[in-house]
Amino acid sequence: MTTLRTLVLALLASLAVAAPAAATGPVFVVVPTTQSDASASAPASGELTADRHALAQERGLHRSLLAKLTRVRARADSAALLSDQLAAEQRAAELQVAADDAATQVAQLRQEIAQLEVSLQPPPLQAVVPLAPAAPSGTTGITAVSIADEYLGVPYRWGGADPLTGFDCSGLTMYVYAQLGIHLPHYAGDQWRELLHVDASQLEPGDLVFFEPRWDGPGHVGIYAGGDNFIEAPHTGDVVKIASLSREASEMGYLGAARPSALAGSFLGY
Repeated sequence: MTTLRTLVLALLASLAVAAPAAATGPVFVVVPTTQSDASASAPASGELTADRHALAQERGLHRSLLAKLTRVRARADSAALLSDQLAAEQRAAELQVAADDAATQVAQLRQEIAQLEVSLQPPPLQAVVPLAPAAPSGTTGITAVSIADEYLGVPYRWGGADPLTGFDCSGLTMYVYAQLGIHLPHYAGDQWRELLHVDASQLEPGDLVFFEPRWDGPGHVGIYAGGDNFIEAPHTGDVVKIASLSREASEMGYLGAARPSALAGSFLGY
């Protein structure tokens, strides 16, 4: 390759020297040629041809290498982009798993804290609501069930008391009976404490049924619909639906029932 460059530089220098002469017109020099001179120039001509051939080969090889380098770089760039994308997706998946695990841990800790609070606090002094026969719910209770039926499928929302945004358990009972002029507090424990309790043998459609006994009262409430059915807003991720009274009682514990229809026109709570 060094010899080839030297030859090319020599040729360019010769052309530079000959250029001024070519500008004034051609100059012919007749040199007698002998047999020995002709035979001496033949090897030089052959060497030049070989060098030009080598130059052409080198240029072709260079172009080929450049083309290959371009293709390799393109593949490398594409691989980098793809690897970055895959790495980002994998990282996102790992973060989602970690977030789900954290949410599970939070829920478990909250449950443990709630249980500890229950075990550490003494039962509050509360006025005992007597268990006494209540006036029949009549059409008011049946109407309450009919109203609650209209909201089947509304999503559960903690603290919710509006069909447009969602209900929690006591928000549903409060909203339904508000349509009938009966105002209940927005808390299952307060509803249980302030309503007249009804014996299980006297359950009628529209009565409120309470579950999940705790030191401060029930943790869940629904609207009895007759038979083994009641309407509830159960928990986050679920919707207002009809559930089995006996199944909920066995799973959560049954506390009792109360009849809001006996308080038509009154106001309870806040």
